Amino acid sequence: MRRTRILIADSLPIFRSGVRNLLARESDFEVVEAASLDEVVAATRVDCPDIALIDLELPPGGGIAAAHYLAQRCTTYTILWSFEPTRETVLGAVRAGAHGFLHKEISASGLVRALRGVVQGEAPLSRDLASMMIEALHGLDERDRARERAAVLSVREREVLEFVAQGARNKQIAHALTISEFTVKRHMQNILQKLELPSRRAAATFYRTAFGAEAVA
Repeated sequence: MRRTRILIADSLPIFRSGVRNLLARESDFEVVEAASLDEVVAATRVDCPDIALIDLELPPGGGIAAAHYLAQRCTTYTILWSFEPTRETVLGAVRAGAHGFLHKEISASGLVRALRGVVQGEAPLSRDLASMMIEALHGLDERDRARERAAVLSVREREVLEFVAQGARNKQIAHALTISEFTVKRHMQNILQKLELPSRRAAATFYRTAFGAEAVA
């Protein structure tokens, strides 16, 4: 019987050995290890594993970088996992080429089932992580729609709106942009009209939706 070759990529030796010892009990698994992206590259130089189980924090560039490398180099089924997955990291992993994402608190039997499921074509993604990914996709759709609406703003109007999103008052905005408070008010009126928004607060919320971290940079 051909054994499934699994690459365990994690910087912590004790964690790698724990997973290796768990999988060694199963006659259908063969395990290789890597502690960094460089070792992942070395391990796949001659022969790619069937499955790669990669820690999200794998040094030096993170597990997503490793997933992207494997997607370009191999036909390996790549699974990332973490103790604290977020919807952004789950989505980022899948977009980088990962086939699934697991929580590191998964039970031993659950991990074995997940790995065997991968061999059978299943995507290892728990219900809560799948919900996270769907929420992230919805968030991206909302952001893209907001950015399309924001395209009607002039460069100066977007600058004013950015200050508004940061909580700046008209006087502060006028000083920062070297314009009068009256001009700031006119820009604000135009922003609300173009975006069909009812208030300054709604405009600030809109900007944060469209540009996220840029709004508070």
